[in-house]
Amino acid sequence: MSDHPRKHTVWLLALGFLFFYTPYAALSKAVTAGLVPGVPEGLLGFEILPAAILGTVLTVPLIITMVGWWKYASFRRFAGIPIPVTTPAIALSGFGLALIIGSTTIAFTFKGISIVLALLLMRGGLLIMGPIIDSVFGRNVRWFSWAALAISFCALVVSLAAAKDFSLPLVAALNLGIYLTGYALRTPCMTALAKVTDRTVTRSYFVQEVLVTIVLLPLIPLLAAFLGSGATSLALRRGFTTFWTMHPAAVLPVMLIGVFYASHNIFGTLIYLDRRENTFCVPLFCGASFLAGFSSVLLLSRLTDFPAPPSSQLISSAMIIAALLLLSPAHHRLEDAWAFVRGRALRGATVAPDRYAILFVCRGNTCRSPMAAAIANAEIALRLGLSPDEVLRGPVRADSAGLKPRTGSAMDESSQAALRELTITAPAHTARPITGDEVASADVIYCMTEEQRDELLELYPAAAAKTRRLDPAADIPEPTGAAQQVYLDVARHIQAMVRMHVATGVPAA
Repeated sequence: MSDHPRKHTVWLLALGFLFFYTPYAALSKAVTAGLVPGVPEGLLGFEILPAAILGTVLTVPLIITMVGWWKYASFRRFAGIPIPVTTPAIALSGFGLALIIGSTTIAFTFKGISIVLALLLMRGGLLIMGPIIDSVFGRNVRWFSWAALAISFCALVVSLAAAKDFSLPLVAALNLGIYLTGYALRTPCMTALAKVTDRTVTRSYFVQEVLVTIVLLPLIPLLAAFLGSGATSLALRRGFTTFWTMHPAAVLPVMLIGVFYASHNIFGTLIYLDRRENTFCVPLFCGASFLAGFSSVLLLSRLTDFPAPPSSQLISSAMIIAALLLLSPAHHRLEDAWAFVRGRALRGATVAPDRYAILFVCRGNTCRSPMAAAIANAEIALRLGLSPDEVLRGPVRADSAGLKPRTGSAMDESSQAALRELTITAPAHTARPITGDEVASADVIYCMTEEQRDELLELYPAAAAKTRRLDPAADIPEPTGAAQQVYLDVARHIQAMVRMHVATGVPAA
């Protein structure tokens, strides 16, 4: 069986991202605003950057070790020493991530720029970038992703409209440009190479990317500190030299900033690497980070004399939550409601169609979906008082197809045996791929898993209103290679769901 990620894992990733991003943003602001005991006000973002980078550089390898992902790295031996290697595209993505990490921390430290305003400026650019990159790569964007994107934009507008000062210092504007450049380099590489269902690919990408990043992350500011001139280079130079002895009380909290960044980065990167379109992933990523920013301001206002978040940010947060709900499985309930309303309207306006087509879909079309079609046709025959042969010519009929079938293969023998246990005759069957004409002519389509439903709708988005998971509460598991009892359990699960749907969706004779 392939190593596919579970459908809703992305929401656990968003929760982990929120959990670590909140203290990261709060601590970044607190250290430079003089809110940490023993740390004087007036420290500059560029001054604390080297220590924060050290925290990230030390934490990343520790995380890779803890999750056991070193096996996804590629190494070559030079003089007997294993050296990590990668492709030019992943190296470019790692360079982009190095720009993102440094510029994000700096963005929260500017005087007069709030945490939320910094996030709004950074995330606004990402929301624009997501659909553009999807368009370039020809990736389908579904309606709820567009809707969540629009709501997220409106949330940004609400908060920005309430801001009293839109002016940015030149250094802050340049820092924002560096941040967006990092994502402009990184997102296309991720989209082209790693937004897939195979965990091995995504984890390999993550590990190879961060190994490049932890080399470049300290190197870039180091070169800027000792080869450049001006206030920024001087601040960086102090960060690499005198900061450690002049501000010893600040060393630990600043390094914790880097630790929190390394921790939330793994969650954020895996959100981006989710196989779904960027127009889905970016609003989810931005929404989680915006809520983290709001939470960090709330946390600081409770623990210190930091100003509480204004009402505009409460409104924006509520809108972001609405956008996240649209991205969540809740959008399926909206689709089902629309399908119900539309179906009621059609039944009220027209006579019943001459033929009602039910289509069952799984991946290989040799096990679950042909079992479901056979079970459904048996139930239809019983309900309409038809013989098995008459069902094939009757007003209601079930059929099956596969998303990635072993074309021409017969139904799995264990599946046939499971049908016989249910006293259902296994029909002659050969696996075949689903077609656009079949999708268009089907009145209702049942997929075995939520992931398969998403895959089908990526190919045929217009079928959203009539495409459902067979069991609304759970996936129908893949029994291939399991014991016969597992096949029988799956067949009974399918039968229970088919009976429920046939009872409510097929007219009696």
